[in-house]
Amino acid sequence: MTWLDDTIGWVSPEWGARRLAYRARLDVARRGYDAARRDHRTASWHTAGSSANAEIAYSEEIVRNRTRDLGRNNGWATQILDTFADHAAGTGIVGAPTGLKARNQQRVGAAWANWGEVCDYDGDHDLAGLLWLATKGMGESGASLIRIRRHAFDASTTIAPLSLQVLEPDFIDTLKDGTTRDGGLIDRGIEYDAKGRKVAYWLLPHHPGDVASWRMRSLVSDRVPADEVVYLYQKLRPGQDRGMPLLAPAVMTLRDLDSYFDAELVRKRIESCLAGFIETPEDDLAIGTNANESRNQQQAKYGKLVDKFEPGMMTRLRPGEKITVATPANSQGVSEFAQLHLREAAAAAGVMYEHATGDFSNVNYSSWRAGHHGFRRRMERVQWHVLIHKACRPIQMRWREAARAAGLLPAADFGWRWTPPGFISVDPYKDAQADLANLRMGKVTLRQLVEERGYDFVEQLLQLADDFKAVAETLGDDFRFDGDPRKALTQAQPSSSDKAEQTDAAKAA
Repeated sequence: MTWLDDTIGWVSPEWGARRLAYRARLDVARRGYDAARRDHRTASWHTAGSSANAEIAYSEEIVRNRTRDLGRNNGWATQILDTFADHAAGTGIVGAPTGLKARNQQRVGAAWANWGEVCDYDGDHDLAGLLWLATKGMGESGASLIRIRRHAFDASTTIAPLSLQVLEPDFIDTLKDGTTRDGGLIDRGIEYDAKGRKVAYWLLPHHPGDVASWRMRSLVSDRVPADEVVYLYQKLRPGQDRGMPLLAPAVMTLRDLDSYFDAELVRKRIESCLAGFIETPEDDLAIGTNANESRNQQQAKYGKLVDKFEPGMMTRLRPGEKITVATPANSQGVSEFAQLHLREAAAAAGVMYEHATGDFSNVNYSSWRAGHHGFRRRMERVQWHVLIHKACRPIQMRWREAARAAGLLPAADFGWRWTPPGFISVDPYKDAQADLANLRMGKVTLRQLVEERGYDFVEQLLQLADDFKAVAETLGDDFRFDGDPRKALTQAQPSSSDKAEQTDAAKAA
């Protein structure tokens, strides 16, 4: 306390106490976060406190179009987007029923598999291909729409009357705004109820960017209930209702890198050209000394103002003239500059630098495995929190409803499990040993190991049984391949006859 504080406190203790309290608050503010300081370093740093939806509303279309342009014309962007889709969706997420008897489980699994082969509304993919396409679209455009289309049931088939159509987020009518009769809100093509929950999407019949006149007959949006649409996107902030492209933080980085490469290419072209300048010591022969002479007169008097050098050409000059050859400075550090920008772009997109570039020159077995753990965790988050939760489960529920209504399910009460594709092993032999050890300790099940590789467990067992039966019928019961798991079991646990022979031998000894 200073003498002024003592004086104020003597005159009015209340004022003195308030003065000390405000001074303490000011000291706390001064000792707060450096990130909140306002000085010359942050004078040009303008930030906004708007919500996620407000920020996306002003940037979504521009960022989406720029990301698509990079995906078409920038090899690094294409590699990043494909890597994201390949590791998140891959060859498909395996779904199978649980809680059923073997026969019923086989029937339900077969019905699901048969529908998955023909579920594409456009007829181009199976279920795994549609999921990969939706994942790629989510990374490139920020979101993907999977519209569920219902059809009349054909009794001659065993296919559920349901199909899936993957659409880009451009189909959402962003010009559709207003309020509804029940107190809800329509915000840029998404309808909410009075409690703020999504209840419908207003979708255009055609892509608004389609320039084909025969498809642009009408752009009047239709209301589609929310349970008939899967809006696939990554929710990165609370309250965020729309997605942004995966490359949004890396758009400017990749764009600047393209511009830098263009400038370096121009520089290299200039360096590859041999340019020479003719100098003369005589003033009367210097070009441009007589302002009254035209360009044609100067060319007739002194020759061409610009000549070309051809390979192997040598020419003599006038007495006193000399040629100076231009030697542009070589550019250095291009590779280091590109690596820094590509590392930043890969980190912004959540993939490894080696995945984005194909450059594995600076990694070894140990560093690759250590770095791959973090990438694998991120992809697992996308698989379980986004793809399975937002896409696979709703699709399975709609399929179950349609198949049950068509009488294709032998039971109504059963569960469902999902198994995303496993990651490719760096050392298959060591990983196989680890799988065997985990299986023997009960840390994993055989079903998990099989489905982790993209196969249905029941179908795998049926194939094994068929293979064993074919071998026995052709070669006999005693013949077994070295890869037959029953052979390892026989070696580990001798038969009763082998045990008896061992006992007799021990007694005789």
